[in-house]
Amino acid sequence: MRMIVAKSTMVSLAMYFSLLCHAQKGTIVEAPKLAVKLSIPHFFYFYPSVQVGLEHKLFRNVNLQYDVGWIYNVHTNDSENYQNKKGFRGIAEVRYYLPSPPKIPFYIAGEFYYSRVKFDRSQVIGYECETGDCSYFEYLTYKVENDHQGFGLKYGILLFPGWNRNRSFFFDINGGFAYRTIAYHDVGRPAPVNAQFFSNDSSDFFSPKESDHSEFRLVLGVRMGYSFF
Repeated sequence: MRMIVAKSTMVSLAMYFSLLCHAQKGTIVEAPKLAVKLSIPHFFYFYPSVQVGLEHKLFRNVNLQYDVGWIYNVHTNDSENYQNKKGFRGIAEVRYYLPSPPKIPFYIAGEFYYSRVKFDRSQVIGYECETGDCSYFEYLTYKVENDHQGFGLKYGILLFPGWNRNRSFFFDINGGFAYRTIAYHDVGRPAPVNAQFFSNDSSDFFSPKESDHSEFRLVLGVRMGYSFF
């Protein structure tokens, strides 16, 4: 089912952008030799980031892409679980451009992904709670680190707007599957004997699963690009 959804989403996006992005009649569109890109979806992640990329040619039909993002803090709610968010994302990608129609470059790509996110969390801790009633309480703030890494395989397409006569501006759209390992670490959180931590009720509904685990997931990318060559 997920594969069907991914394919249908990819096709829908391609059809939508193809209505806006038609190459000039009689032109041949090639993969960029050097291009910079900006990712749109990363602005809307739970840990949002300004994600920029650089793609350059390596061999015939083979390009490399480096993608780096800086995670920034957004005050979308009053949650004490995710304060002062910061960190980075890095993606290294190898692309092979397939024999394609002269106006639309297609490619397959393999990627390696790594991110590290840090944020502050405030909680109430109760001491001497053996009988069910704690003797006293303390409100404390500590740091949480999230490491996220893995690899993926994607299929993508470059679409060039028809008004873009020199074919420098383009959209880079891809979709595929990825395997991720995710780990959380509390930094500076005390672990006294006979203490109890009380969770906050102000967590975001879309907050991620906070446990060490591995998973397969769908990936979808939409980037705006500018080609220098």
